[in-house]
Amino acid sequence: MKTKQSSAQSQGLSRRTFLKGGTALGGLALASGVLAACSPSGANNDAEPIASVGLPQTWDAETDVVVVGFGGAGAAAAWEALDAGCQVTILEKLDKAGGSTNICGGLIYMGGGTPTQKACGFDETPDNYYNYLVAATGPGASEDHCRVLADESLDLYSWLVDTLGVEFTPGYNPPWPEEANYDAGLSCTGDEFSLDYVGVCEAVPHSHWVFGAVEDLDGTLTGAKNGSGFFQPLQKAVEAFEPEVLYKTPAQRLIVHPETGRVVGVVAKKDGKDYTIKAKKGVVLCSGGFAYNDAMVEQYVPYAMGSFIIGTEGDTGDGIRMGQGIGAATRHMHFAYGELSNGAWRARHSVVGGPLCYSVLVNKRGVRFISEDHYAGSYYAQISRNPYYYRDYAECYMVFDQKTYDQMNEVSEIKPDVIIAQAENIEELAQALDTPKGTLENTIAYYNEYAAQGEDPLWMKRPEFTRPIEQAPFYAISATTLNGLFTYGGLKINTSAQVLYAMDDQPIPGLYSAGRNASDILGTGYCGSGASVASCYTFGRIAGRGVAAETAWE
Repeated sequence: MKTKQSSAQSQGLSRRTFLKGGTALGGLALASGVLAACSPSGANNDAEPIASVGLPQTWDAETDVVVVGFGGAGAAAAWEALDAGCQVTILEKLDKAGGSTNICGGLIYMGGGTPTQKACGFDETPDNYYNYLVAATGPGASEDHCRVLADESLDLYSWLVDTLGVEFTPGYNPPWPEEANYDAGLSCTGDEFSLDYVGVCEAVPHSHWVFGAVEDLDGTLTGAKNGSGFFQPLQKAVEAFEPEVLYKTPAQRLIVHPETGRVVGVVAKKDGKDYTIKAKKGVVLCSGGFAYNDAMVEQYVPYAMGSFIIGTEGDTGDGIRMGQGIGAATRHMHFAYGELSNGAWRARHSVVGGPLCYSVLVNKRGVRFISEDHYAGSYYAQISRNPYYYRDYAECYMVFDQKTYDQMNEVSEIKPDVIIAQAENIEELAQALDTPKGTLENTIAYYNEYAAQGEDPLWMKRPEFTRPIEQAPFYAISATTLNGLFTYGGLKINTSAQVLYAMDDQPIPGLYSAGRNASDILGTGYCGSGASVASCYTFGRIAGRGVAAETAWE
């Protein structure tokens, strides 16, 4: 360490420059050594440390902008940089583009009065959309990022439709139990109709829904609603600029200029060898979250271990760890999205509401902890906000009566192994579930007393779903929390999508990030299906414009 400090002093670096990213260690040495130190054991980081100090003597390639990841955020960033006249190199770890965006359910969250909303009779303002975003993304939501997402939403819609040619079919798919309209281009897949937001914002649906491409590039997604409907038009628009796209070429480390502290390039692994790329304007990290990195999941969101993962095998946190390796701050790493199981009876396909909204959701102590008519992701958020009490929520039960059972069968056939307990009265059901004596009985008695009047004073469930649980026999199904996972946390960015130092919250020169590689609007909750795609595109575009405006270094 003495030698490296002396080297820093000999180059005339200030203490601040040394601290901001440790640049006295030299770009390559820092980005490898610190990264190795902060990565959890088994974090899929097979990069070998580079012993030399300073910049590479020769670069294998150079470009204006390096974009790491060719999913939704990376493609949006690349499009903006290319449209601004930049030379762009895209590094993709997998053998094809798309990431989670291409395989998602085809929903993108937009508001503020889009043409599709207005055609369905919802004339929303950007302020109403903003108010909902702040309230629904939970404690810790970034109001500044929510403001940007709301204000940029109409432009995002126009860019998708007018520039890329994305199509949103007219019509509205309303919440259950209203009749489904699967072809509709607007759906309600968030928490907008929850009574939690009365007085905060008007209830307006935001999920814009697209059909997938007629034929995906690999022939696997055809016709059904999925993210290829808004990713493939973007991919084609990017490829029309003829950027350099290197598949099966994962980025490994960032290269930092030893004198200025600026990110000036990337070390990638190409054909099994280190490959250095000079980025004259900067680097944009868009390589996704870390749901497929078991070590990071165990470290940051241990309550989600073993969950079914929503995403691709490329979601191993590479970009996050690259940023951490040069001193970047992270945000909300301990929060993740997930859903309770048995979704077929809690929510009709891509719309909120289902027969189990009539049930009572209790933890293993027989106590309610949230309104049962919330958006699917809200349950998981409630649990993750209370990690010390996770032992009480690791196994949840939805308790209901014969009337709800019959309605469930109308939606989807109930197989015998779904029901984990059945009894002629609540006391016997409580014994079967092994809840503490009297708790489930008291929970149901209190709930029924007010449900008879269509009220839920404890958790404010909507009157249309609030009815007594009184028709024997009584049932319980497991509502385990291990059903779907993607991570919220990532590199801390400002509203210009610049990555910030952990030391002082100042931008790291030449480094941007977007998508689940970064932490933007989300706090400790999730506002509705399609919000991640909207933030990927919004802040990906902002990152692309920002890096394109940088002054190139030589």
